[in-house]
Amino acid sequence: MQFYQNLPDFEFPPEFGDVNEYFRHLVVEGLAKRYPKENETKGEAWGTIKKRADYEMDLIIQLNFVNYFLIVSDYINWAKNHGMFIGPGFGSIGGSIVAYALKITSIDPLQYNLLFERFLNPERLSPADIDVDVGNEERDKVIEYIKEKYSQERVGHMLEMPFIFPAGMDIYPVSLVICKSSLHDFVQVTKDKKTGVNTVQCSFYELEKCGLTTFDFLGLKILDVIKHTVELIHKLNGDYSGFCIEDIPKNDLRTFTLFGEGKADSVFLFDSAKINEICLKAKPCQFTDLIALHALNFIGDIIHIDRFIELKNGLKNIVYPDPCMEDILKETYGIIVYQEQIMLIIQRITGYSLGAADITRRYLMKRHIENEKKKFITAALSHGFEQKHAMDLFDLITSSAPLAYCKSFAIAFTLKAYQAAYLKAHFPEQYKTAYCKYLGEVVE
Repeated sequence: MQFYQNLPDFEFPPEFGDVNEYFRHLVVEGLAKRYPKENETKGEAWGTIKKRADYEMDLIIQLNFVNYFLIVSDYINWAKNHGMFIGPGFGSIGGSIVAYALKITSIDPLQYNLLFERFLNPERLSPADIDVDVGNEERDKVIEYIKEKYSQERVGHMLEMPFIFPAGMDIYPVSLVICKSSLHDFVQVTKDKKTGVNTVQCSFYELEKCGLTTFDFLGLKILDVIKHTVELIHKLNGDYSGFCIEDIPKNDLRTFTLFGEGKADSVFLFDSAKINEICLKAKPCQFTDLIALHALNFIGDIIHIDRFIELKNGLKNIVYPDPCMEDILKETYGIIVYQEQIMLIIQRITGYSLGAADITRRYLMKRHIENEKKKFITAALSHGFEQKHAMDLFDLITSSAPLAYCKSFAIAFTLKAYQAAYLKAHFPEQYKTAYCKYLGEVVE
């Protein structure tokens, strides 16, 4: 099965035989920059990195996603090269080392034990979905670049409602369609008489049948705040003239003190009284604590929030459901928080591939239990687990699956929150000025 066959053919230098060869070249080149020490030694670690990248590239090529990845990488890197602040990467794309190499995301999947199969599952083939988070101020600049590069006739906006639209329906401003030829060759298009903007009038599913997809831009004001704060910091000159938000340490004491004292007012995601109270009790002291607290708060899991606080602060002993889970659940103090943890646990117990483990997770999330239970128990028994223990583990996974949060999502969101908190902790006046400009509220 192939997808997106009617996207533009990405132009590549003449020294490469085809776009796939160029794609592989860019990925390997990007890996060398992302993992310089491993690349220099060319040891076991580099072999592991390269093996994973080859696995991902093979599937991306097989599914005809190469042009899609290269188009996204192109406009993201164009934006960064023109001084725009792009978010770290939104959604399950954080599980792709290829996306990390191409700078589509700044989240290292190896550092956070993220899984490519959560993004693209070779055993459950479905379209890729790469969302880009960008400041509201700069989103239009990126969109204009795309229209200039591919021409107005090949680029259109998706409408908010994918049906027949009444007059005056607003355009959904963050989803673009890009075709290899005129939009009219594939979909019904209406051109706004005032703005000249092409609007695509079909559903997303109809778009997929045409071999197309959307390129989504999620405008976030917090990115405008962060960018403007950095600009104000640069005006301090001296050592601050080269300040880069992407280079800040993830273990900054002043930043964690701000969270631990419940003073994260006006910090993205952590600005409510509820989450500040949670942080005041939990006293997060590492980035993984913040990721978990955001995830648990987002899904509203009060029971696990209280357990997390007790376990993190040593008020109760950490007990793992099985010794084989310790390395998977250590960062969340023995609590299942993420979908990726469930996939790894299922694989560890049953011997399933990660693709099959993800399929099982999805069934359990939807409460399709009975068919999966028999297969799970049988596989667990064949891997040395006793039946009673296997059944207990299955029940644990089943109860956790509907509430588990995608770790890639959690990291992408929390990283923006941490950056905002770092700026508030170290440059309060600059952050206050930027925050008031874009969000209209005074930082307390």
